[in-house]
Amino acid sequence: MGLDRLRPATVAIGLLCAFLTGCHGGKAPPARLLYGEAAAEFEPVPDSVISVGRVLTGTALGRRFALCRPAGIPPDVLVVERIGVFAESLTFAARRNETVYACDGGIDPAGEHHLPWCGRSAGRLVAGRLLDPRLDILCRDRDRRPLAYAWVVPTAGAHWIGVDQGRYTELYEVLGTLPVRIATGRQIDLARSRAAFVVTQYDAHGKALIKGKLEAGVAG
Repeated sequence: MGLDRLRPATVAIGLLCAFLTGCHGGKAPPARLLYGEAAAEFEPVPDSVISVGRVLTGTALGRRFALCRPAGIPPDVLVVERIGVFAESLTFAARRNETVYACDGGIDPAGEHHLPWCGRSAGRLVAGRLLDPRLDILCRDRDRRPLAYAWVVPTAGAHWIGVDQGRYTELYEVLGTLPVRIATGRQIDLARSRAAFVVTQYDAHGKALIKGKLEAGVAG
């Protein structure tokens, strides 16, 4: 990920969020990721935090993958694991790459899923393109606040997908050929089963390629 370009993120300053649903940030980017890893900033993108991303087999993930693996998916399939500030996910595809799957992390209010997962999504791929971002808003973070997950298809030349988290931009590295699973705790409309993500795609040097709002609804 170009570790020579990274430096520890500024220690977060606490900010009361009592009136802001899904407020996850303080006055500075968080200092830690979900499991206590030191957060790193990508200097070309001010106030950024890099989520951990890696590609490995489901077998290497062990129980983490076994808890969410759908029937028919081999245990040794390649998986993209992402761990961010308050969310985590797994993304993988069927053998013929006609369907892409996600396991979304967090607390399941219905109690139907085992930690660390709170939901699963599946999207149809046509000629390698995703037809729907497959929004998931069933999950809650550790403070029981709503989470929203969705996929983003990287544009040509994109190396980072940045999500505006309010006080900081969370960066997801583009890995492999699968869509990038992103998360937010902002702009979630539970009543309408919708969420909005402000997304900027950057090249490997941090140059912004495109920016826009991804507005998604839960598929029927």
